[in-house]
Amino acid sequence: MRDTFLRLLTPDERNHLYLRLDEDTEAEYRDKTILLKADGYTVPEIRWLTNHHDSNIRKWVHRFNEKGLDGIASKVHKHKPTKITDDIENNIVEIVPKDPRNDYGPSFSTWSLRVLAGFIFKYVHLVDSISHTEIRNILLKHGVKWRQSKITLGNSQD
Repeated sequence: MRDTFLRLLTPDERNHLYLRLDEDTEAEYRDKTILLKADGYTVPEIRWLTNHHDSNIRKWVHRFNEKGLDGIASKVHKHKPTKITDDIENNIVEIVPKDPRNDYGPSFSTWSLRVLAGFIFKYVHLVDSISHTEIRNILLKHGVKWRQSKITLGNSQD
């Protein structure tokens, strides 16, 4: 495989990257990756030194090539997280014991955490977004025992 190309760093960029190494930030490994690549290390060598996957190393090198320091900076997310109120939690807990096919009409017969999250978002419109992890945490908080669904292929003798 051909090695990933890194454009030449300006002296200002190199200094900025070295200064940020001491800040102990989330993006420190990105800075180290670019500096190692600029010093002539290959992607597999950088992987060995930083313990990050080759695809991530290449991603940050490509982003640096395209956008410079801005390409490897951490992004500030401006969305507000969805506030899950007690009423929303109670509605979710009320939905869980019901049979989806008979009570709500969808084509599935059992709830999974992902299906439940999608159902709550698309059909019940309780929240703007919710993850299956949040659903699991709500169920645990309310003492609802949750069993992961099993997929059986073929005829099981069990």
